Parts: sequence; structure tokens; C-alpha cells
Amino acid sequence: MENLGRILVVEDRSDWRKKLTGILKEEGYSVREAANYDKAVSLLQKHVFDLVLLDLRLVDWNERDFKGMDLLNDLDKLADEQGTNVIIITGYGTAEHARKAFKDHHVFDFLTKAKFDLQEFKTLVAEAIENAYAKRGDILDEKW
Repeated sequence: MENLGRILVVEDRSDWRKKLTGILKEEGYSVREAANYDKAVSLLQKHVFDLVLLDLRLVDWNERDFKGMDLLNDLDKLADEQGTNVIIITGYGTAEHARKAFKDHHVFDFLTKAKFDLQEFKTLVAEAIENAYAKRGDILDEKW
């Protein structure tokens, strides 16, 4: 099957991580998974991704510290350097989080798990990948 793009799924809940990964692989994407902030950073240092699907609350969070928001800071640099896009998928999304993500970071879109729509998800992923290729000039890195 053709590789349509390279995606990192950052999600601490294994059921959601496996669900998203399965959908993406069925669509033809190459997918890596991270269950926490440290694993995500490690993968981002080793590989170039077209898209990162990011949960805001990860296993290493506390009430005042959303590690997903910390990861957005790291992803901003990759957005500039590599064209990497970010779609936030969260069960705890608020208007404040969405506003901050769009205002302060390179976020392509923001989805909530409670209103997860499969067709919308597939469409957004395809658009984000296409946008990443356009920003990068469709040059793929060999670090995959």
C-alpha cells in the first residue's frame, strides 16, 4: 500500500491510540504512536512527520500542567522547519484551550472526542497532510 503521509499519534489512552492508528493505517498512512510526552519528543527527534495528532492531557499531566500544551511548543519549531501540522484531539477541550492553541501555536485544527466524526477526521487528516507537503515543497526526509 502506498504511503500517503507520516503521522505521529500522541494519545495516552490505548483505546483511542489504537482506534486512531487503525483508521489511519487503513487509509494508507504510516503511523507511529506515543503514549506520553517523553516518547513523543523522542520520536520527533528521530523522525520527520507530516502530521501530529495530539491529545492535550497525557499520562504525565497534572491539574495545572497539560503536557500536550508543552508539546505544542516543541511542535512550533517543527512546523516552521519541516512543515509538520498538528491536529488536536482531546476529551477535555475547552474554548480557552482551542483559542490558545490557534493563537499561540501552529495548530491545523481542533477536534473533541465527544463529537468525533469519522468522515470529518479523515478529511482533516488528508487536508493537513496535503498542506504539510505544500509548505515543505513535497520534499520528504529520509529519517522515517
